[in-house]
Amino acid sequence: MSIMTSETCLVLSGKGGVGKTAVFSNVATSIATMGKKTVVMDADLAMANLGLVFGLQDIPITLHEVLAGKATIGEAIYAGPGGLKVIPCGDTIAGFQEADPAGLVEVIDYFKSRTEYLFIDAPVGVNEDIFLMLPHVDNVILIATPDLASMADALKMKIIVESLGCRIKGIVLNRVDTMNLDEIETIVKNTMELEILSVIPNDPNIQEAAMKMVPLVTYLPDSPASIALTRLAANIAGVEYKPMIKKAGWFQRQIGKLRVKGTEKYGPN
Repeated sequence: MSIMTSETCLVLSGKGGVGKTAVFSNVATSIATMGKKTVVMDADLAMANLGLVFGLQDIPITLHEVLAGKATIGEAIYAGPGGLKVIPCGDTIAGFQEADPAGLVEVIDYFKSRTEYLFIDAPVGVNEDIFLMLPHVDNVILIATPDLASMADALKMKIIVESLGCRIKGIVLNRVDTMNLDEIETIVKNTMELEILSVIPNDPNIQEAAMKMVPLVTYLPDSPASIALTRLAANIAGVEYKPMIKKAGWFQRQIGKLRVKGTEKYGPN
């Protein structure tokens, strides 16, 4: 029997407020619903909020307890939608102080033979924990919003990551609504020299799903952002995205031009 090996992806942003957790909690959920063994982990030890997306804010054991030597990794794994496995991090100061970041490497290694996809929601900006994890992941995905400050910070993160010899899979642009898509693509490709993995439209349904503590892709799968998020998930998983709605709108048709084709089909026949 072959040993399972995972694709381990560290998700980074140069600044806060770009929707990193919201985007990749949904991407991980989508990949899990495609039948892939998927884990999403909150590695932001100081400012964790992944658990809120899945309604796991009052759980007894989190990554904090694992890194403090008070619990095993298995005890901190919770069931998410579609078969997704979720590892939340705690939100207490005491838990943060007791957690030893060095244990993050052991957690990453634990899943390399136990899952197909591991998404790590990293702290924002330049952080010692990021430098600790980078040598142990396969890919880095950057996420930014299409404003000057966010793009500039994403470029700084790119320079840092590449200086350490790590591979950047590409960038996700979130909350896009006012800028011309062709102009965005030109800026990213010419200035940042990065592949655009997805353009996520600015969709008010994201906030509605967040208030209900459920992923958008399960709450409103036909919403504009859900369609873009599911397409991104399919691209990452090497699955050819097949639209779940009969007729795509203008925004969906435009971002469809950026997709990466896989070998399988996902969606209704």
